[in-house]
Amino acid sequence: MNSLRARHGGLGIAVLILLGLWLVVQWPRGGLWYDEALTTYVATDSWATLWHWCTQVDIQVPFHYVVLRLWAVLLGDSEFALRLLSAFCALLAVAATIAVGRLLTRRRSLGLVAGILLGAMPGLLWIAYEVRAYALGLALYAWATAFLCVLIRDWPRGKRCWWLVLGYTALMLAALYTHYTALAGFAAHVAILVVLTVRGLLTSLPTPLSNWRRGARLPSHTAGMSPSPQAERGPGGEVRLLIVLVFLVGAGFAPWLPTLLARGTADRSYYTGSPILSERAVTVILGFKLLERDDAPAIAQPFVIGYTVLIGIGALVGWRGPRWRAALVGLMITLWPVAIIAALVYFKPKLAGRYAWPAWIGFDLLAGLCITMLARWWRPLAAAALIAIVALPWASGERGHPPNSDFRGAYAYLCEHGTPDDVIALRDGTLFVANRYYGRRSPCNGERHTVELPRALMTNVDVALTLPEAQAAMSDILAQRPPNVWVVSWQGDIMDPQGLAYALLDGTGQHTLVSRMFGDVRLDRYENPQPITSDPLRLAQAMNVVPVPGGPVLQAARLFAPAVARAGDTLVLHTWWQRGQTLQPDLRVSARITTLDGGWTYAQVDQPPAGWKYVDDRWQNGVPALGRYELTVGPDVPPGKVAVRYVLYDAAGRWQPIILTIGEVEVAR
Repeated sequence: MNSLRARHGGLGIAVLILLGLWLVVQWPRGGLWYDEALTTYVATDSWATLWHWCTQVDIQVPFHYVVLRLWAVLLGDSEFALRLLSAFCALLAVAATIAVGRLLTRRRSLGLVAGILLGAMPGLLWIAYEVRAYALGLALYAWATAFLCVLIRDWPRGKRCWWLVLGYTALMLAALYTHYTALAGFAAHVAILVVLTVRGLLTSLPTPLSNWRRGARLPSHTAGMSPSPQAERGPGGEVRLLIVLVFLVGAGFAPWLPTLLARGTADRSYYTGSPILSERAVTVILGFKLLERDDAPAIAQPFVIGYTVLIGIGALVGWRGPRWRAALVGLMITLWPVAIIAALVYFKPKLAGRYAWPAWIGFDLLAGLCITMLARWWRPLAAAALIAIVALPWASGERGHPPNSDFRGAYAYLCEHGTPDDVIALRDGTLFVANRYYGRRSPCNGERHTVELPRALMTNVDVALTLPEAQAAMSDILAQRPPNVWVVSWQGDIMDPQGLAYALLDGTGQHTLVSRMFGDVRLDRYENPQPITSDPLRLAQAMNVVPVPGGPVLQAARLFAPAVARAGDTLVLHTWWQRGQTLQPDLRVSARITTLDGGWTYAQVDQPPAGWKYVDDRWQNGVPALGRYELTVGPDVPPGKVAVRYVLYDAAGRWQPIILTIGEVEVAR
């Protein structure tokens, strides 16, 4: 027996070593994306910032920020050091999962299989590198589950190990103070204890039902989770354990409840849509674990179905046998987080697959039960199944990845091709966290003057940059007299849906870098800028077109184009609208590069007048609304003159389109 335990212990260490090597091989080369930069800012700025952010701004639990801050004090705040914390936590989570599997069954192979499934799936790779709370939360919750398994094994037998109770409480509270989803994980633990208590009550009743339940009891001669003679006396042990753990964890988290309740139900960082159905939620949750993707594409369906079948078979074969406790723990940890997340996102439709990270342990325990059951029949078949489950997601070619937001590359280009006297316009102001991190590092080595368009700590879809705010920012730029203005944009159309950050710089200098993309980060440069601070309509061509009586009014238009355009150049059209007496949600516009006679179109942009995220119900009375359209001269445009046209039309086709010619542009090779 000792040699068997030693062999399994050696295999567990080998699994962790191989996973560590795998993490080294797959180490990301890209920089931090926005959410990681935000986490880094909160964790490393100051204790006051950390507390203010968690209690007043984003209302997030603070433990991960605290751990990351202390980690950065020891190892620094480089990208590598920050990510190393998550990678280390991923290894801890796998080690805990191996321990849980070993504690739950007499055959210790379950822990190895579950640990391999957790560590080798693409979803873990995402959170193992991401500078966010998920990996730490998973590690803490996995070890809390391991402590719980020891408690439910020993407590009913009279072994009152209070250090285990305190250890579990500390780990569970740390998980709860790391990420709110741990509440669903704790609910799963409570459900496990409730089921054990009810089962103890049933087995203590002198009825035929109790005899039936005793027949399903784990044989007393087995090791691991087997009940002892003390456990035969009744369910009192489980009841006391349940009360003690709920009381201690509840008392520990209670001080945070007022802050949690203050978070409210309104999250304005995203556009709400239709409810996310439970089927979709489950597909996204499993699809993220298996393919590292949040969009749950069609290719994910066979993987999700196959893994769900494995989970179901594992639950069935484990429940009516000596592994029923493993099935119980896996089933509760699977069902409760998934069910709670699916219920929440139905009413609050914002879902990322990693939200249900506590359920991953349950998924892998149940799938591991299925594989170890196969091993009892034919080990080569079980080994082949395990290899296939691990390899297929990687071989599919459909694996996802974290957002491709290369702020590091954007800032490197900005600082290598600019000067310390340049101004950086952040579109929107929430990008100050990325600017704070990369603006101080080589090759920048010091922050440039920044303006925020608009100024904001968190994204708010209900707030849009207005013309007066943009003009105030341009006055700030003008006072600096910079040689260059760089516009850094990431999802900037959420809070600057009109493109005002560009519009008041267009035509005032040389727009020498247009929409240079670093992943999904956009960079623009305006040399020798003289931004517009006065009324921009005075510089435009008056139009005064009313496409629908009583509807919005097209007041003016202005075309920005080089004297001679060439392939690759961008023509920019501004149109200024005034809100009408009636809303016209079906009003559409089309900016086009066409032949002079309009018979052929080379480039075209169709949208509502001021953008899809700024339709006329959001326009302010008395404040012009901007429509800004970028039209790129393609290689198919022949030399000679082309026309820039602006077409007003109804999406439902209820009136004839209005075609306006804004200007002509000379194109040369």
